Amino acid sequence: MAEIIFSETEAQLLKGKVVVITGGAQGIGAATVTLLHALGAHVFFGDWDKTHGQKLEADLQARDSKTGGSAHFSQLDVRNYHSQLALFDAAYQKHKQIDVAISCAAVKEPAGWFEPEVLDLETVRKEPTPINDSLEINLTSVLGFSRIALAYMKASSSNTTANNDTTSFSKSIVLVSSIAGITEAPGLFAYSAAKHGVIGLMRALRPWAPVKYSVRVNAICPWATDTQLLSGVKDRWLVENMPINTPACVAKQIIQCTASPSLNGKAVFVTGGRGFDTEEGVERTQPQWMGEENARDFEKGQRILGLGGDWTSDEK
Repeated sequence: MAEIIFSETEAQLLKGKVVVITGGAQGIGAATVTLLHALGAHVFFGDWDKTHGQKLEADLQARDSKTGGSAHFSQLDVRNYHSQLALFDAAYQKHKQIDVAISCAAVKEPAGWFEPEVLDLETVRKEPTPINDSLEINLTSVLGFSRIALAYMKASSSNTTANNDTTSFSKSIVLVSSIAGITEAPGLFAYSAAKHGVIGLMRALRPWAPVKYSVRVNAICPWATDTQLLSGVKDRWLVENMPINTPACVAKQIIQCTASPSLNGKAVFVTGGRGFDTEEGVERTQPQWMGEENARDFEKGQRILGLGGDWTSDEK
């Protein structure tokens, strides 16, 4: 697999850029907000966790930032479309520009809905509301986020960026998926289904958004990362000397995807602090896993289907 190397030079392109990010109060999201602020970006971040969000905002605002970055927190529920819309509104009203959008909000697997000791013909009659909520947060909200981001980036296209550098930077969306979005993940039924969906969304957008909106789209797929989501297995993981990410390591991969104009349509597997493009391997080996004749037919079919259009609509 091709390795994605973090470039300080390309990261500096984010100075003065306007960034919207959800799930920014803790973990990977907070590390990303912190790095963006240090690079001089104007970061508008939202999260359900008001306490951590306001503390991070205050901490960043109190820093003597020579880069000119700024941080603005809003409490939001990503399940509420208009709540996400308000976050984009806040950024656009202040700067008349949105350059980067990062969807980082996620929740872990709701427990107790598939296990044989609790699932029977009586309990199955109870609607699995926690599963529905998990899918709303981990997938449906990401669709809404992407739609909103494209609209605001389209509105920004006629404006100059905050530092007037339009030659070496291109607008981008980064969607945070998971290793559970590209491999099997036993026991993570709703979580894995949603994270696979995020990869599907990225794949649908990657040939389309650059042509229609001049926006690049990438996905980040962290493996074991030192956040609250890993707390139940962290001790054993370390005893076995397994690779582990820090939130800051994953944040660097997110930053690289936002900053590098050459990156589009990547699903970056992050392990032990290093990033690897898994899509390159999928595409390169397609004749092996699909069959050579099928791969040739598929490539031809994709050219015929193009970027969609009238044939994708139910309306005739």
